Amino acid sequence: MSADVAAMDRWYLDYIEAASPKLMSEPVPFTFTDGDRAMMSRQEMPTHVVTHGGYHRGEIGRILMQIGIAPPWDTFAVHLHQTEPSRRLQVRERVGA
Repeated sequence: MSADVAAMDRWYLDYIEAASPKLMSEPVPFTFTDGDRAMMSRQEMPTHVVTHGGYHRGEIGRILMQIGIAPPWDTFAVHLHQTEPSRRLQVRERVGA
């Protein structure tokens, strides 16, 4: 499965890198899974994909809290601190202090 995710990530990166500004501004009509029809530019669509997943994660966390289960600490900041512990607890001196 991680190979599939990596391939999809690569597709998005390659697409955005190769697309011209003119192409990215092009509006594309589509239908949401609930049947609602809509239109977004090619530039807006990747943003929608990225933020949409975060929306669902937030909803799941809210539901878990409602039923008395603490959601996991799986935020981006936690990921960074687990993979690069040196980022955690770094103290920087204030300029002029």
